[in-house]
Amino acid sequence: MDPKPDHGRPRLELRHLRYFLAVAEELNFGRAAERLGIAQPGLSQQVRALEDIIGTPLLDRTRRAVRLTLAGELLAGEARATLARAEAAMLAARRAGRGEVGRLAIGYVASAAYTGVLTSMLGAFREASPEVELGITEMAMQEQLAAMAADRLDVAFIRPPVSLPPGVTSFPVLQEPVAIALPASHPLAAREAVPLEELSAETFITPHHGAGVSFHRHTMAACQLAGFQPRLGPQGRDFMTIASMAAVGLGVALVPRSVGCIQLPGVAYRPLAGPGIMAELAVAHRRSEPSPAARRFIRHARGYRLRGT
Repeated sequence: MDPKPDHGRPRLELRHLRYFLAVAEELNFGRAAERLGIAQPGLSQQVRALEDIIGTPLLDRTRRAVRLTLAGELLAGEARATLARAEAAMLAARRAGRGEVGRLAIGYVASAAYTGVLTSMLGAFREASPEVELGITEMAMQEQLAAMAADRLDVAFIRPPVSLPPGVTSFPVLQEPVAIALPASHPLAAREAVPLEELSAETFITPHHGAGVSFHRHTMAACQLAGFQPRLGPQGRDFMTIASMAAVGLGVALVPRSVGCIQLPGVAYRPLAGPGIMAELAVAHRRSEPSPAARRFIRHARGYRLRGT
């Protein structure tokens, strides 16, 4: 049977060690009390209480000068180490609460890296929070959202529009014009800007997205605005694959302007003539985020909100 707790006996607290250590270092109750900012009688009472808790004298008060007993000498060393560990523990807890330590699982669509926003945002966060471990994974957009719904991902870089899981929201960090990727041998590749209506007879390549999602929707909306219904053809997992398909003549594709950094043989990127469509890059996150590190990153990411290229 467990012994009943002794409610009448005082318990050891950190303040007992802090008060005793001040006396042990000063070897003078007056100076120790002044250092601690408390009255000397109160300090003497706290040290007496500590001796009662431990059950042995810690100070030799029989002489004019205060001296440590052997027990006091041993306790002073242990108290110093204990107080240092307690301070380190509180500091670590505060840093964790501020999101300065921890781990973040971040997903991104490949095209996020082409814009420069992903690398600059993560680089700046890494510099400001070096002890937050970043797990960064390129993932298809729908895979990211499924991972967020399953709590396997904290933050996702996505290309709206797309339906978000319950409890997940997003905000845009970049808007950029939509361009056209077409075979370099295409007659319109020689133009500085391409009228979309002149591509009405072409096959349009789109990403593996459902109807009304991301660049599937952008393709439909832009072509309908140009006065025709696009003929949809093959689909690609990412814009690198789509650019390769265009290079070999499988069709043309609407892509973010930043995809132009993919310099593949046989493909040309041209701006659209006339009013164009803007594509967004957004950061998705949980509405009620429990992780301080994730909340810290979200605040950081909001500083990039609605940048343009």
